[in-house]
Amino acid sequence: MTASSPSHASDASDSAWDEFRDGGRPPPLYARPVYPSAQRQKTAAASVVSSALDIDSAFAFALFASMLFSLQLGTVGAVLFVILTLAYTALKLIRLPEIIRPRAFLLLIPALMVFSTVWSDSPLDSLKYSMEFSLTVWVALLLSAAPRPTGVLFGVFCAFSIYIVVSLIFGQSVAVGTTGQTAFSGLTSGKNTVADSSSTCLLITSAVFLASLSERRFLRALVAVPVAAVMIYVLAVARSAGASLGLVLGLGAYFFLLTLRSVVLPVRATVTAFLGLFVVAGGVFYRDLSSALIDSGARFFDKDPTLTGRTYLWQRAADLIAEKPVFGKGFNAFWLQGNTDAEGLWRYAHVVRREGFNFHNTFIDLLVQVGWFGLTVICVTIIVALTLLIARFIKKPNMILCLWLGMLVYQMVRMPIEYIGFTEFFTSTVLMYAALAAGFPAQQPATTPTLSSQSKAYARTAKAVAR
Repeated sequence: MTASSPSHASDASDSAWDEFRDGGRPPPLYARPVYPSAQRQKTAAASVVSSALDIDSAFAFALFASMLFSLQLGTVGAVLFVILTLAYTALKLIRLPEIIRPRAFLLLIPALMVFSTVWSDSPLDSLKYSMEFSLTVWVALLLSAAPRPTGVLFGVFCAFSIYIVVSLIFGQSVAVGTTGQTAFSGLTSGKNTVADSSSTCLLITSAVFLASLSERRFLRALVAVPVAAVMIYVLAVARSAGASLGLVLGLGAYFFLLTLRSVVLPVRATVTAFLGLFVVAGGVFYRDLSSALIDSGARFFDKDPTLTGRTYLWQRAADLIAEKPVFGKGFNAFWLQGNTDAEGLWRYAHVVRREGFNFHNTFIDLLVQVGWFGLTVICVTIIVALTLLIARFIKKPNMILCLWLGMLVYQMVRMPIEYIGFTEFFTSTVLMYAALAAGFPAQQPATTPTLSSQSKAYARTAKAVAR
C-alpha cells in the first residue's frame, strides 16, 4: 500500500458524505440521530394511543348509559344504541377483519337466534329480537378488542356510577314476588335489575380502584371509594339473594386470580385447572346448586323460597318445553302480549307492564326458546371461549383478564336463578360476551419507530456509505 492510500481513502470518504454536508461543515464522524424529530414521533404516537383511549372510553360510556337508561329513553335509547354501535364499527373499520376474524366463533350464538325464526311461533318477533341481540354481541366483541381496556373499563364505571346515583335519588320500591314484602328497584320495575347493576358496578369499581393505583391516578382511585359504598347500600336495600351471593363469589374469584398472577406458571396452571373442574362440576349439578342458592338467599333475606314465584314458573316451563323439546318456540317468541300462557304467568306474578319478565333460570328459558338443540350449541360455544380465556390467563395473566373471569363467575353463578346473557341492548349481555371474547388475540395499538430503532437505522446507513 502506498503512502497516498490514506489520502485517497479520505477523499472517497468525504465524497461519500457530501450529501450530508450542511453549509460546508465537515461531515460527522458517526451517524447522529435527530433527537428532536424522534421525540416528536414518540409524542405523536403517545397522542394517538391517548386519543384511542379517550374514544374507546367515551363510546363505552355512551353505550352503557343508553342501555342503563333505556326505560326512561324508550325508543330513543334503542336508536341511540344502534347509532353508537354503527359509529364504533365505522371507527374500527380498518382493523375490523383482524378484530372479528378470531372472535367470529362467538357469533354462532346470535346466528342461532336468527336461525330460530325458521321454526319460531312468532317469526317476525324472533327476527326483530335476534337482530337486536346480534348487534349487542357485535359491539361487545369490538369493545373486547380495544387497544386500552382500562379506558373501556373507566367509561363503563362512569356510566354505572351515574345511573346508580340517579336511581338512588329518584328510585322506587316494588313488591317481592308474592311475599307481601317490598324492595328497592331504582328506576326499573324489578329489584333484581338494580341489584345486578349495583353488583356489576361494585365489581368494576374494585378493578378501577386497583388499576388507578397501579397507574398512579390517585384522584380516580379516591373517587371509586364512595362509589363502592353507594353500591353496597343499594345492593342491601334491593334484597336480591342471587346478586348478593353472586357478587361474593365473583369478587372472591377476582381477588384470588389477582394473587395467582405472581406465582410460577406450573402452580398457576394447576390451581386454575382445579377451579375449572369446580366450574364443570357446578354445571353438571346446577339443579342442586340452584336449590341450595335459593335456600341460602331465602334464609338470609328471611324469605319463603316457595313464595318467590320461581317454583310455579319452572313447573309451567317444564310443560312448555315438553311441547317443543328439540327446537323450542323461537327466540323471544314466548313472552309476547297476546300469548295466553305468558299473560297467565304475568297475572300470577303481578307484572302490570306485561313485559320484561322471564323464567328466572337461563337454562330453562333457553330450552323454552331454542330447545335442546339451541342449548347444546350455546353451551359448547361458551365452554370453548371460556377455555381460551382461562388458557390466556394462565399464559400471560393481567388485571383485566382477572376482572373478566371474575365477571363471568358472577354472571354464571346466577344463571340457575336468573336470565343472564341473552337480553338485547342489556349491560350484562355486553359484559358477558366482552369477557368471553377477551380470550382471543387482542388488538395492538399502532406504533411508530422508536428512538432506538432510528439510531440503528442511522448506523446501518453510515456503514453502507462508508463501504
